Amino acid sequence: MINILLVTHGEFGKELLKSSEMIIGEVENAESISFNHGDSFETLLKKVEENIKNLSDDELIVFTDMYGGSPYNAVNRAMKNRNFYHITGINFPLFIDIAIARDTYSLEEIAEKIIKNGKKSIVFVNEKFLSD
Repeated sequence: MINILLVTHGEFGKELLKSSEMIIGEVENAESISFNHGDSFETLLKKVEENIKNLSDDELIVFTDMYGGSPYNAVNRAMKNRNFYHITGINFPLFIDIAIARDTYSLEEIAEKIIKNGKKSIVFVNEKFLSD
């Protein structure tokens, strides 16, 4: 099974896991690291490196919430000499899709699926449903 690590600002990753479990049940082999106000970047980086080591980086996808933020930068720094996938911009529909599909698809297939479905997960409701 592909392991999942969420590294996010605040409790977003933990809440994403909890909310997903309301819909799909327990999400196994998934961890979350929160970067909270007042936390140092060095502490975040240490937590990221420890979690990657514990989850086995050869079958791991790490998700961050925002391109260029501290969680993103910590994961990028931890990528040196490691073999895991890092995808940023995670949202609720994408996470559920990944949590379900990770038993069926390879890391490469999941990465392609995320990029493709990411564009579908954001909908301008006024344009789609109210323009008639």
